[in-house]
Amino acid sequence: MASRRNPGPPSNLYVPSLDGMRAIAFLVVFVAHSLPHRVLPGGFGVAIFFFLSGYLITTLLRAEAERTGTISLKQFYLRRVLRIFPPCYLTIILVATLARVGVVYNVESYKSLFAGFLYFSNYWNILGWGNLPAGLGILWSLAVEEHYYLVYPLLYAWFVRRGVSRNRQAAVLLLLCAAVLAWRCYRAMVMHSSWENIYEGTDTRFDAILFGCVLGIVANPVLGDRVKWLEKNARLLATCGAAMIFGTFAYRNQLFRDTIRYTLQQVALMPIFFVLIRPDRNRIARTLEGRWLRHLGLLSYSMYLIHHTLFHHFYHYRQPSIWLAAAIFVMTLAYAQAMRTFVELPIRRWKSRRARCKTVVVMRRSNPAVRVAG
Repeated sequence: MASRRNPGPPSNLYVPSLDGMRAIAFLVVFVAHSLPHRVLPGGFGVAIFFFLSGYLITTLLRAEAERTGTISLKQFYLRRVLRIFPPCYLTIILVATLARVGVVYNVESYKSLFAGFLYFSNYWNILGWGNLPAGLGILWSLAVEEHYYLVYPLLYAWFVRRGVSRNRQAAVLLLLCAAVLAWRCYRAMVMHSSWENIYEGTDTRFDAILFGCVLGIVANPVLGDRVKWLEKNARLLATCGAAMIFGTFAYRNQLFRDTIRYTLQQVALMPIFFVLIRPDRNRIARTLEGRWLRHLGLLSYSMYLIHHTLFHHFYHYRQPSIWLAAAIFVMTLAYAQAMRTFVELPIRRWKSRRARCKTVVVMRRSNPAVRVAG
């Protein structure tokens, strides 16, 4: 896994094709929920989201460490809170209110909202205490990611403070992934846990995020990593990865699905993502960089938050159909666009103003001439 690096990471870490991948991940989930009576791999869309989160967070943390020599946990958690909490909490409040007054169909208990606000809904459901009302049960995946956000930056900051090499960092994470696979096997074969409990548990799914972290640590073209054997065989490995993913869908054995399938899918995603983030901008990456697909990726978080509530409501009163699903997609898109316009973008502008003010303060403190001129 040893790699050579070009000197200095680029200043711009944005990879347009990854917004396209967000859109693909959401569309996989949306189509699966639009056809509830057919077995479609909607969970694979969630797996893509998990992998993407691991890669992106690791890239940002690693770039910060290489630039400053340390990790600001305070700034990391502030960024995550401002990005994740407002759309999620506003959606929970809106949906719960509409359900309470009878506008949105609901049969679940409102006491489960407690778990939604604390990002504990996956274990709340696993423990049998109930599910979030009005289609908000999909928040289980956000709970898994929030648990990752709480723990992983601490581990990575420890890596940085101790000067752990990147190869050893990756080895530690891969050992954790192997431990999760062993735990899934034990849960499925010895404890006979249900597939839902294995599917939604942080303890059984966080390796899906860690595989993305491994890619971000040792084979990250965005940060200048050079892995010759991977670059030479990237397209072949990505093709093999795609074939492996399709194979995991074709093999329907339940024990396989509850145990090794998750691992194989995440391993298969590694060369696929590597091809997408390479600077050569291959045909698939250019397709994912299309304007509308990238915009859909930017809206995918809010779309994910609201879409299942709409299916939960309209599919209760009407027969599922492609036209109804299309109408739900339009409503989902409109909601996400409103969330971006009135919530996400104002928060981003506030963050930019705050960052500029901090920069001015630092300059004035470090340069008397600037302070006098000011």
